[in-house]
Amino acid sequence: MKTFFVALLLLCVSSNVMAQKPTWLNGYHKDLVYSYLDVFSAVGNTIDEARSKALQQIVAERSRATGHSYVVKEVNGSVSITGEDNIEVKSRVVDQYQETAYGGYKVSLLVQTARNPMYSFEPVYVTDRYSAGARAVIPGWAQLYKGQTTKGLVMLTGVVGCGIGALVCENTRSDYKNKMKEQPEFAKTYNTKANNYETARNVFIGAAAAFYVWNIIDGVASKGKRRVFVGKSSSLSYNPIVTPDAAGLALTYNF
Repeated sequence: MKTFFVALLLLCVSSNVMAQKPTWLNGYHKDLVYSYLDVFSAVGNTIDEARSKALQQIVAERSRATGHSYVVKEVNGSVSITGEDNIEVKSRVVDQYQETAYGGYKVSLLVQTARNPMYSFEPVYVTDRYSAGARAVIPGWAQLYKGQTTKGLVMLTGVVGCGIGALVCENTRSDYKNKMKEQPEFAKTYNTKANNYETARNVFIGAAAAFYVWNIIDGVASKGKRRVFVGKSSSLSYNPIVTPDAAGLALTYNF
């Protein structure tokens, strides 16, 4: 029983560490109404060098396509890009993930870029906090929802497996109790076996209860994978529109 709790604790600790890895890391693109999200990664000897290279990639394709050079500047997460042809690109870093790689550091940036520099950014944020709600009641559901697949399957398997084990032990115990009446000459032997299965049943019930209680606590309190959320507002809003012939405001209803 002690080994069981130690293994369970190690599993939960390791899962929480792994949960910090963002879901957008292996490639992500999302088109919004006034902006879009992309991921840029680079490797450097230092974190600052890798981050600077990742920022430069925001306009790498544009530079190759036009033959012009661009300058990237970042202030408090807001990125401005200017070039020889007076093009200005408005971007901001939504999230960052860094790790060691190739003897240096790899920095990945989740960047939101406005389709027009005059547009306002839609609210986008990355979080590892989730509202478990009723999911915590069903073993493993909250963990699977948070992206903790291994832990979720262990929770589900643990509760169901221990429940089945308790049921099998109880049925076997009951059979030996019946045999005591049917074959009284072996009553002592059957009684010993029945007691052993009763003990095993109680152990399985205790383990199932421990799994279930921990499932609820972990489902509510633990962090999940860092996911991207786009805020929505069911309201009227004004947004600037710029065309080659005119400029003005657009009335937009978000729902």
